[in-house]
Formats: sequence, structure tokens, C-alpha cells
Amino acid sequence: MKRAPVAVSLAALLVALIVRGGDARAVGEDEWQLSARAGGGNADGYPFQSWGLAGALDLEYGFFEAFAARASVGVASHPVSAVKNVSPAGTLQARTALVGATYTFDVVRLLPYMELGLGLLSWSGPRAPKTSFGTELGLGADYLITPRWAAGASAQYIFAPADLLNNVMQFGERPLAFSLTLRVSRIF
Repeated sequence: MKRAPVAVSLAALLVALIVRGGDARAVGEDEWQLSARAGGGNADGYPFQSWGLAGALDLEYGFFEAFAARASVGVASHPVSAVKNVSPAGTLQARTALVGATYTFDVVRLLPYMELGLGLLSWSGPRAPKTSFGTELGLGADYLITPRWAAGASAQYIFAPADLLNNVMQFGERPLAFSLTLRVSRIF
């Protein structure tokens, strides 16, 4: 019985923060943004394949009104099934360290953005490829709850470009890392 008033109070507070007026905008010039992402991911981008956990920390620095330099470290774990006479079942894990840029479309409180990153992509687990040069393409949107706090969702696609170019029709021979995550951000 006591949980209902607390839940209603928290919901009312969240609605008040969302509809509250004020100066809310994307990360501006000479501002920092720290974001944490958590969600799910898989090793091939197909929605009906098995999914695991994914997470990352992003740090952005606004150098123009809509552009920010970006550094990101992340991990995604994907369950893989056994392949007879080839490899056992287990967990394939992708670890990333990337630098890049973010472009944000500032639409009042809703902030759609695009990301591009380059860096290292390291795999471990059954049938894991070696560490390679990786590229990240990302899309997302944040909603500014206050002028300094945002919440949103994002999708990242991380792959090895050399492998992709060698086998375009099969999207490369190595696994890729695809993730859908929720994101919480603080602007400093």
C-alpha cells in the first residue's frame, strides 16, 4: 500500500521535470558531457539472434554549437552456440576504445544525434577474431529533463572496416557489435 503513493509522487516529479520550461539545449561550445549507456547487443545485428548485455561510458567536449569531440569505452557480450567439431558454446565479448565526433540536431528539448568513431575493437571468447581497427556508427536521441541532465536511447554498429571491404556481401567474416542502449547524460 505504501509503494503506490511513492510511485505516484516519483511519476509526478518526472512529468514536472519533463514539461518544465527553461533554457535546455545540446552540449554547447566549451562544455563537457558525460554519458553512461546500458542495454543489449548481439554479434551480427539480426534482431532474432541471441542478445547479451552492452554498456559504455562516453565523454564529449563541445567545440562548436552542434559538434562535439567524443571518446568512448564499451563492452558488449553475446552468447554463442556450439558449432559441432569447430568450437564450444560460450560468450563472445567485444571491447572498444574509440575516439570520434558527435553531431547534434538541437530541437528544443529533443536532441537527435549521429556519432562516428574510430579506434580499437578487441574480441574474446569462442571463435573470437584478433584485435583490429574498428569503426563505430551511431544514432540516438536524448531528451533534456533539465538544462544539465538528459535521458535517451542510442544504437551503435561497430565493425572492422578492412574485413567488411574484403567480404561486402556477407558484411565481413568477423562478427560485428550491434547494440541498443538507454543513456543518461550530465552536461558540465
